Amino acid sequence: MMNRSSNLIVDGAGLIAVITLALIVRFHAITVPSVWYDEAFSLLLAKETPWQIWTITARDVHPPLYYVFLHYWMLLFGNGVLSVRSLSALADVGTLLLCVKLMSLVATRRATWIAALLLALLPISVRYSQEVRMYTLVSFWLMGATVALVCWVKAPEQKRFPLIYVLLMTAAFYTHYFAALCVLVHWHCWWCSRRSASGTVIAVRWWIGVNSLIVLLYLPWLPHFIHQMTGMNGLEWIPPVTWQSVATIVWQFTVMNDGVAESSWWRIVPLVLILGCAATAVLSDQSEQRFSRLLIDYFFIPLIVLFLVALIVPVFVPRYLVFAAVGLPMICAVAVDTWGRQRPLLVAVAVVFFVMGQLQGLRAVYSQEDGLNGTALRKDFRVDTLAAEINRQARPNDTIVFDTLMYYLPFWYYNTTGIQPRFYIASSMDEVRGNDQGGYALIPQHLKWIFFDEVGVLKLNAGRIWWVTDKEQTENTTVLPKQWKQTVTLDGGEVEARLFTFDTTPTSPEAGAQSLLTQRPLH
Repeated sequence: MMNRSSNLIVDGAGLIAVITLALIVRFHAITVPSVWYDEAFSLLLAKETPWQIWTITARDVHPPLYYVFLHYWMLLFGNGVLSVRSLSALADVGTLLLCVKLMSLVATRRATWIAALLLALLPISVRYSQEVRMYTLVSFWLMGATVALVCWVKAPEQKRFPLIYVLLMTAAFYTHYFAALCVLVHWHCWWCSRRSASGTVIAVRWWIGVNSLIVLLYLPWLPHFIHQMTGMNGLEWIPPVTWQSVATIVWQFTVMNDGVAESSWWRIVPLVLILGCAATAVLSDQSEQRFSRLLIDYFFIPLIVLFLVALIVPVFVPRYLVFAAVGLPMICAVAVDTWGRQRPLLVAVAVVFFVMGQLQGLRAVYSQEDGLNGTALRKDFRVDTLAAEINRQARPNDTIVFDTLMYYLPFWYYNTTGIQPRFYIASSMDEVRGNDQGGYALIPQHLKWIFFDEVGVLKLNAGRIWWVTDKEQTENTTVLPKQWKQTVTLDGGEVEARLFTFDTTPTSPEAGAQSLLTQRPLH
């Protein structure tokens, strides 16, 4: 009895330490990256009412639940960078706690705490816990559903577990479509549990009924899902999948050293190690229900299925597998625990080895050198710095012009001038007429006047013009009126703002050549 009480005290202290560590690494430098396009989209959409969020998201590529959560989160805590990103950070800490619960159900006490440490430092989780997107929230729902499923398998007579499972899986589907990848993991878990010798299994009718109820609860969104899938727009930025993409995915989730060449065999080493850990976990599992397979499935089934789908449709993006990445520390923990049964010293050596690799990944996250999509935009295109200077220097009659949505939406978030930015369309207004998808859907109909494709519509003599554009633009050239005089250039990394004023000085025909402004194609 005394020993059990002692273990509870130690476990309680360990849990507090792990939570503290997880919070520290997730909130460290969380406000440093600039809000980029995807985050700005989330923030501007979350400002709308829940019904408007539903309507606008139906024309996007994601379901609406995350934005609704963010809407109420912003009402409670404001829309500052720290507060809005903290939703993702806290959701990720919640996922960690659920992972610890799962490990306590299926593995030894030592394996549970090894997994807890590695989960607290998992670089891919830290990276997306610092972004205003839905990836850590869907991870929370799916891990919660997985814990509920294991509890249900262990105690099929308890009816609260299927109810919890239904609610969590429904929430996951309303948060991100790739929750479907986890469904395959759960079905395989249920199927394997049917061969249990104990005879306490989830009945087929209950399992089918529970999954049917999830589908029933999803029916209100189903027409929008079908519409989005039949359109399948907005995937042109995703490169075709390669074997190298799959072979280096564990590297991208853990070590993240973008300085190592993509063709280097070092990038494949983490995958080989995980395969070795998975083999150890399976071969050493002598339990009746063999839950170590669930931990392995949780990472490998989504990875393999997404790769196969990507052979047809380009959808292989590392962040879509953030929920599955938590399986990596759990697989490693079970393997290390197994090795330690014969060689206790090996536990410490292996844990130090894995932690050192993760610390390298955390360094890459904090220095914004992880090589993941969106990181360069957060680091190099400092719309926040640019907006701060424009906010300070702008006058009431000024005009602010952008030539790409990539910066327009982030500036909209940072803008405190009271000036409605305008948007220059390089080629034709036909590109935005009737366009109600993506970032365009966030611009109300009564603000469609902000779009223009003729520079001459701007009346410079009524004020000044801030033209925000890339520093390096070579594709097209915008011809500016000869009376425009560039007086100030504000630096925002790879993006800059050029201030033009009206030059009233008489000029000769030779000196009156029109100004040129290189123009990036519309995004």
